[in-house]
Amino acid sequence: MKKQTLIKSLLILLPVLAVGLATTGDSVIVFDSLAGVTEYYSYFEMAPETQWQTLPPLAAMLAAISGILAAVYMVKKKEWCLKGIVGTTMASACAAVIPVVQQGDVRMVPNVGLPIFMMVNCLVAYHFLKHPEKTEEKKPPRKIKRK
Repeated sequence: MKKQTLIKSLLILLPVLAVGLATTGDSVIVFDSLAGVTEYYSYFEMAPETQWQTLPPLAAMLAAISGILAAVYMVKKKEWCLKGIVGTTMASACAAVIPVVQQGDVRMVPNVGLPIFMMVNCLVAYHFLKHPEKTEEKKPPRKIKRK
């Protein structure tokens, strides 16, 4: 198996792992310091009574979109797919990290796996964007035998 093919498979594998992690029921922990309650949610569920409740579902949806773009890139080999992967993975990672940075009385702590998977996926897509592979190797011209 070629090294490029192995690295390209990461473009699809990392978003699949991120979305799989996001679907678990305890991937977002919400601490209510005033009531002394701890609740567990999935990335796809909106946690009630929190300031940043829409960001984890947004991060999970963007991770799924980046996986779809990676599948399109594997089939079509279009550069715009790589640009879309870089944009969606950066936005997904930022949306997953903002609730940790901006804390209040109700603290939301998403699992760190999703932003890590998305940043690694962004780096892989950026690598293919800046170093396009040589699709056609130059072959020496064929010699034509004349009689």
